[in-house]
Amino acid sequence: MKRGWLVLLLVVGLAAPAVSHAQVAAYGEFSVSDLHNLVSQDFLLGATTGVLVDGPHIFRALLVSADIQGRFVRKSGESLNGVTVGPRFSLSPKFGGLAPYAEFMVGFARYNNPNNGGPTTDSTIQVNGGVTKRVSPRWDVAAEYSYSQYYALGGQYNPKTYSIGAVYHFTKR
Repeated sequence: MKRGWLVLLLVVGLAAPAVSHAQVAAYGEFSVSDLHNLVSQDFLLGATTGVLVDGPHIFRALLVSADIQGRFVRKSGESLNGVTVGPRFSLSPKFGGLAPYAEFMVGFARYNNPNNGGPTTDSTIQVNGGVTKRVSPRWDVAAEYSYSQYYALGGQYNPKTYSIGAVYHFTKR
């Protein structure tokens, strides 16, 4: 739990310089999570949503942002819903206007499977990577891969999520 507060403090600290620039974006993505353990495998469908707050540029090519993300996937009564927060490191657009990024996020998730005794809530970490492509001054398209560790139930679930969607920037870039 102490690490969670440390990461949250880091994210807020990185986001503080961005407040005066008002560079905020919201995103929504369609997500498919590959949820498996030693016994079974399921593909859960749903959405990933979030808010990005841009922070400082490092070496002019690396943008540091704060990301608050929610992921809500389900199938036939089984669901995995979570909220995470963490820093995003984005490179300036290079090859064909693609801007790659990477994130490390921590938070909490709730897993529910009525066939296995009901819901459970515990901490989760995620490592996300993806690319964005600007399509207008306010809109980007995004594709993302996420590897997660969900610590409930003995840490047996490591969801791998594939997402595609759009990002809306509240100010023109």
